Amino acid sequence: MDKLTQAQWAENLLNDDFFKKVIEDLKKQQIGVIISSSPLDVDVREDAYKHIKTIDLIVGHLQGIAAEKQIREKRFKIL
Repeated sequence: MDKLTQAQWAENLLNDDFFKKVIEDLKKQQIGVIISSSPLDVDVREDAYKHIKTIDLIVGHLQGIAAEKQIREKRFKIL
């Protein structure tokens, strides 16, 4: 799959309402784990935090792929 096709797929996924809801629900679930943990559950909170950061990493990666389309368009305008 070429980069422009990947960019379009990533953009479509990021704009998909179901995908956005799933990401939001996953983050809320992990925040709930942090909130409901006892003061001594440091490992549980750290794991939940790592999960949130992993979700952010995945979304960020998709945003980077989706930006490839705009980067190419701007590059051709400059040339």
